[in-house]
Amino acid sequence: MKVSEPAGFLGTCNKHYAERAVAQCHDCGLFWCADCLVPPVSKRQPLRCVECALIAAGVRTKGPRRSGMTNMNRVQKKTIGL
Repeated sequence: MKVSEPAGFLGTCNKHYAERAVAQCHDCGLFWCADCLVPPVSKRQPLRCVECALIAAGVRTKGPRRSGMTNMNRVQKKTIGL
């Protein structure tokens, strides 16, 4: 934390740069605003951002969303007939 910042200032939201961050995600460690955080269902669950909550729930997997042939641009796909 910088010396010039007040003690309670966390920074800005990782997604909404104009919004003030209210908490840090337990999994990724990034700061998020209230709209981007998923409240825990039980007291034992940590506070998570939407992306990490989806990964923890098993809806998404970690890592790049696209790999292999789908990571090509339109010209590359057209030349091989996709």
